[in-house]
Amino acid sequence: MRKLAYDELRTLVALPDAGARQALRKDLQSEGLLYCREVAALPALRDKLKQSDADLLIISLEEGQWDAAALIREVRLSAVGTNPFMVIIVLLEEPTPRTVSAVVNAGADDLLLSPWLGRLLVARLDGFARGRKPFMVTHDYIGPERRGLLREDEDAPQSIDVPNPVQWLNAGNADREAFRLKIEGALLQVNRLRIKSSGGQLRFLAELAVERFSAGGHVAILPTVRSLLEASDDMVRRAANTDYAPAIELTSGLRVLCQRLLREKREPRQDEIAVLPSLAGAVLDAIHLHEAEAPPAA
Repeated sequence: MRKLAYDELRTLVALPDAGARQALRKDLQSEGLLYCREVAALPALRDKLKQSDADLLIISLEEGQWDAAALIREVRLSAVGTNPFMVIIVLLEEPTPRTVSAVVNAGADDLLLSPWLGRLLVARLDGFARGRKPFMVTHDYIGPERRGLLREDEDAPQSIDVPNPVQWLNAGNADREAFRLKIEGALLQVNRLRIKSSGGQLRFLAELAVERFSAGGHVAILPTVRSLLEASDDMVRRAANTDYAPAIELTSGLRVLCQRLLREKREPRQDEIAVLPSLAGAVLDAIHLHEAEAPPAA
C-alpha cells in the first residue's frame, strides 16, 4: 500500500514547553511533515494564523495560562485566522473531565494523549486522509459532529461537509487557490446555517433579559445583554454577501439598544427592557419569511 505523503501539509506546532515543542517538530519532520513550524506563545499563534493558510494545527491544552480551547473556538467561529476548517489535533498531558470537555466543546477534530510521538500523529493523519466528520452548526458550536453536545429538547442541527486539507493534498492536488475557493464555499454554508440557528437564540436571550431585569435590575442583565449584542454582531458579520443581508438589517435597533444598556450607568426603565423581545422577534420573523420565500435549493 502506498505510504501517504504529508510534505505539502502546512503544519503549526504550538506548545509552551520549548523542549517538547522542538522534539515533536523534529519527529514530525522525520515522518515527512516537512512544512512544520513551531509557535511558542498563543499571541504569536494568533498572528501566525492571520498571516498564513495553515492546514494543520497541533496544539497542547493546559489549564491556566495556556488557554488553547478559547483560541480553537475562535478559529472555528472565523474570528481568528483565514481557515476555520483547518484540522486541529489537541495534545493532552493529563486528561481530566474539564480538559476533555474543553476540547470537545471548542471544536477540535481529535485529541492525542501523551506520549506525543510523530508516528502516532501521522497515524491520525492517515485517518483524515480517508475522510473527515461533517461539521455541525448551532448558535454556540461549530465543529465536528458531536450529537452529545445537544440538549434533549434541541433539534438536530444541519451538518455540512467541510474542506479536508489532509485528503486534498494527499490526493496530489497542488492548486492552493482552488482549495481556497472550497473554504469560501463551505464558509458561506456555515454562515447561512449560523444565521438560522442564531435567530431563536436572540429571542431567548431577549426574554431572559426581561426576566432577569424583573428579578435583579440593571446589573443582573448586563451579561445577558452582552451576549445578545455579540450574537447580533455575529449575525451581521455573517450576513455580508449573502441573501440574508436585508433581513439582518433589522438587528440595528436591537444592537443600538444593547449598546446603550451596556454603556449607560443609569437604571433603565421597564419599558426599555420590555421592547427587547419584540426587536429580537422581528429579526427571527424576517429570517423565517426569507426562508419561506427563498427558492428551493437545486
